[in-house]
Amino acid sequence: MTDATDKDTKRLGDYLVCSRPVLQNAVKKQGQELKRASKPRLLGEILLQDGDISQDELGAAIRHQRMDRLRTCPVFSTLSEMELSAISARFTEVSAAPGQQFIIQDEPDPTLYVIATGKVEVYRTTLDGKHIHIAYVGPPEPIGEMGYFQGGIRTASVRAIDATEMLRADYNALSHYFEHVPRVAHEFMRIVDRRRRATEQVLAKPSA
Repeated sequence: MTDATDKDTKRLGDYLVCSRPVLQNAVKKQGQELKRASKPRLLGEILLQDGDISQDELGAAIRHQRMDRLRTCPVFSTLSEMELSAISARFTEVSAAPGQQFIIQDEPDPTLYVIATGKVEVYRTTLDGKHIHIAYVGPPEPIGEMGYFQGGIRTASVRAIDATEMLRADYNALSHYFEHVPRVAHEFMRIVDRRRRATEQVLAKPSA
């Protein structure tokens, strides 16, 4: 598994039809809420509650952002606009704070993630508690793919290094694409095989 680098990604505000001053005001409010050590509202939530956008406008912006994020992911990059629109409905947005572990080794969790922003660490823990670093992964890579062939059981743990935004979908919601859409299935298997071999190389190294 090779390390990935961050790529420029559009923020939700880039998809919303509202003036720059309105967006700046919403960002300012979000920053103020963060300083108060409370969980800040999402930018779209602030704009919606302030009456600056409608629910339909917010929904359209989220869908367009989600499609663009999936379009950059190697697994889904060959899908048409219609296909991207259909598969994007199967994903939801999630975030992880720095240090947060969101995939736990050996636990059942039939979920695939696509990293939109930030960076995560993939690692394994031995029976005696030793931490074995596998790789760092960033956008626009998928994460959690190995469990698809392990009955949803995680083969490693993953934690966020930076504040990380991701898309998440259950394996069952994606199985049609992995098994019946050759363009997607080929790239998915290529990534799975590359990461499996890289992980085996790391685990085969003698302990220091």
